[in-house]
Amino acid sequence: YYHPEQVATAERARDVVARLFAAYSQDETTLPRHWRETLPRREPERSRSICDFIAGMTDRYAIEQCTRIY
Repeated sequence: YYHPEQVATAERARDVVARLFAAYSQDETTLPRHWRETLPRREPERSRSICDFIAGMTDRYAIEQCTRIY
């Protein structure tokens, strides 16, 4: 979709996801306890686990977490 509103919304969503991934990758204490305790130490499993956590978020939760972290 190339409607300006859709493009802007998609860009904001990409920004939130990218910022969350960076935060969780750089500082695992930003993850909830259960995810932190089960986070693999080796790649690519570690990144996959972080991606799975983010993928399971609702839009509202992702925005709230991004706001909380940043």
